[in-house]
Formats: sequence, structure tokens, C-alpha cells
Amino acid sequence: MQQFIRLTLIVLLTASLMGCNNSIDREPDITGYIVEKSNENILVSSTTSEDLSENGGVSEFYQMIWFSNAPKELNCGDKIDVWYNEIQESYPAKSTIDHYNIHQLDSPDGAIMNESEVLKQVLSQKEIQPNQLFAVRSTQYNQSKQTWLITLIEIWTEDIVTIEFPEPDQ
Repeated sequence: MQQFIRLTLIVLLTASLMGCNNSIDREPDITGYIVEKSNENILVSSTTSEDLSENGGVSEFYQMIWFSNAPKELNCGDKIDVWYNEIQESYPAKSTIDHYNIHQLDSPDGAIMNESEVLKQVLSQKEIQPNQLFAVRSTQYNQSKQTWLITLIEIWTEDIVTIEFPEPDQ
């Protein structure tokens, strides 16, 4: 009987330790840019779009999720991977962050700023109406002109906005 109790305790202890494993063994649920931040909330827009036009939807659908428990270190413009368990279906969806990873982006050759720094500047300077939500369609650095070309798409109207952002003087 004592052996059975010991074996049961060992199995339970092993199972509980396995539950404490913090490693992520799956792909992120979303990889995207933080396009808005307020208090502890961030809006993440996927880096790639889906074409839903075959089913009567938009040709460029970007997954967007509001996360309500964003750590203070996350900033508008950051490119991040996010893992979450539950999601409230809406558009944009709502969830909480279980785990995240910030992409460490290098500046392109000849650039002072990196993609995240430029997006932070562009998104904070853009005059956005309360009912507008933008996804990042593309970012491109032109070394010869020393400028960034940022293309945003307004998710409701599908209007494309292209912003040329100059690098600061070196």
C-alpha cells in the first residue's frame, strides 16, 4: 500500500512539474505590428493579409486583436509575436497576452532608424479619426534617398495611405 501511495505521489508531482513548463511549443497565434497603444491596451495588426474576395470579403484582410494586458515595454511600432489562449470573436478581436516576443530589428544599410522606430513616429504623427484603424501594408527603406516609404491600409475603407518619412540627419 505504501508503495502505491509513493508511486501516486511521484506521478502527481511529475505531472504538476510538467504543467509549470514555460516554454512555447507552438507557433505564435499572431505576428504583427502594434498599431495603437493606450494605457495597458495594444492593437496588433498581422504582418500579412488574407484574400477573402472569393467569398465576398475584402481582398486584403488583416487580422487585428486588441490585447488588454500589454506590458509597459511594448510600444507602438514594435513587431511582435503573441501567444494567447482565448479570443473574443469580433473585429478587431479581443484577447489577453499569454506570452510575447519582441522582434529585435536592425536598421537597414545606411539607415539610422529601424522599422519599429519609424513606424512609431509615423503612427503617432498620423491624424487618425476615431473610427479609423490602420494596418501596416509595407515598409521599405530607400538608401539613395535616405527615406522610408510606409504604406498603411485603412481596414474599413481599404484606402491606401503612403507616407514618405525622411531619416534624421546623420
